[in-house]
Amino acid sequence: MRVAYVAAAVFAIVYLALDLNKLYALRYGADLGTYLQTLVNLRHGLSWNYGEWRPHFEVHDSWALSALVPIVALFPRAQTLIVIQVAAVAAASIPLVLFARDLGVPQPGANLLGIAYLLTPSAQGLAYDNFSENVFVPLIAFGGALAVRKRLFWPAVAAAQLLMGLKEDQILFVLWFAAACALWWDRRMGVALCALAALNGLLFFGFEHFAGVRPGIPLYGLTIRDPGGKLTMIALLLAPFAFAPLGVGRWLLLAAPLLAEIVFMQPWNYEPSRVGSHYTASLLAASAIAAAFGLRRWPVLARATVPCALIVTLLIFNDTVLRPGRWPYIVDWPAYARAVAIRDDGRPAVLGRRDEGVWAVAAANPQVRLDPHPDSHAPACPAYDTNAPAFFASLAGRLPPHLCGGVPVTP
Repeated sequence: MRVAYVAAAVFAIVYLALDLNKLYALRYGADLGTYLQTLVNLRHGLSWNYGEWRPHFEVHDSWALSALVPIVALFPRAQTLIVIQVAAVAAASIPLVLFARDLGVPQPGANLLGIAYLLTPSAQGLAYDNFSENVFVPLIAFGGALAVRKRLFWPAVAAAQLLMGLKEDQILFVLWFAAACALWWDRRMGVALCALAALNGLLFFGFEHFAGVRPGIPLYGLTIRDPGGKLTMIALLLAPFAFAPLGVGRWLLLAAPLLAEIVFMQPWNYEPSRVGSHYTASLLAASAIAAAFGLRRWPVLARATVPCALIVTLLIFNDTVLRPGRWPYIVDWPAYARAVAIRDDGRPAVLGRRDEGVWAVAAANPQVRLDPHPDSHAPACPAYDTNAPAFFASLAGRLPPHLCGGVPVTP
């Protein structure tokens, strides 16, 4: 297990550095600030935030995030959520390794599976993207799978309940896999988890109905948008594991509801099949668990997992900095200092939509608002992350011209 712990630690250190660079460069989107302000306000019992302009618990069934309130109360900074995000994605590799080992995969093969998970574009994107409830999905799903495998009733129930407390779609997923558990593994545990999922669904959708609100979910239809992108997503979920998930055969059909959530989603904020987005977190967890079963059937594939994951992650499919031709963002320290000043000032302020990076930093101030209207006339911020000379010049304190650093604020 020492190899698995070292791999998780290296991943966490690398992505903590990259995420902080992204934060200081004001390149995070609105979600990081939205969750930060939600947790800051939850200290006083209300999940209101000015990123969504309503209580977050009306948008998603994310009550499990309440567990983070004491931590954010002690350290009300965006950096706190970044540390939690990276730690959650990295730590998930440990229960995955334990699960594979419990299946009968030899320890070296189980360690390689854990490393391959960390190298997947999906896991790296999850650690590098905006904060989301879904950053906890692999950790809880792997822990829950291990509990079910060992027939540990109450740990399995606890994992299922935490998973359903992340987002409303997890209720349906837990119900689906609980039914499969009742049919083919442990009837008592499966029936109990089905009942728990049904109760969670009734409580959440009942709350939404009586509150007269609608959860923040996209529309669905039979039209498949960007079918090539969907096929690419599937390939990029399987390839880092040397296609070992195919070893489970027809049991892959159990992932159909997880895949349908993305395949039949109609145009949304951005393409959900983008590998690395939080929408793929459940599919990533399912792929890794299936890979563990596949390695039990085809143990020779274990040695191919890490090379395959490296090939995928070093090509253009990786959505983070760790691919040839990309560099960390250039940090305009005066601009970041102005964002910190807004955070620490304590007075009301309104930020434009193009200043989502500033919002991510300043949202710890409950008085800061993000304008809900898009600013279509705002100039685009150049992507200097492909300009190596500019990056090294910034380390010496020389910023390239026209770097986005303005922080327009409306009192």
